[in-house]
Amino acid sequence: MFNTIGDKISLIRKDLGMTQQEMAEKIGMSRSSLVKIENSQRVISLHEGNAISKLLGISLETLLTEEKGDIVTQNFVKAFKSKGMTSNDINEIAKCELLFDAFVTQEQIYRGE
Repeated sequence: MFNTIGDKISLIRKDLGMTQQEMAEKIGMSRSSLVKIENSQRVISLHEGNAISKLLGISLETLLTEEKGDIVTQNFVKAFKSKGMTSNDINEIAKCELLFDAFVTQEQIYRGE
């Protein structure tokens, strides 16, 4: 069970036998940025999330999936949680996520998917 995206990244990276420096170089970021991501002091961009998930051999969806007991939720809120954010900040991100999901669903309906 992971508390944050950073926890998940750190554990999988270590399971693959990769140092922070090696991973950072392979995804084109500084080690200090990766350390901040793993410690939930910095959020990941979509581009970084894609690069990280590919390097770790998992999908971006898996990287952003939150597991709570038997309940699995997929959301971007988990990716944006970082130290210093208030619950109000998290709620605002969740609202944006719901709006985005509604637009995607609407587009899929109109395209007949």
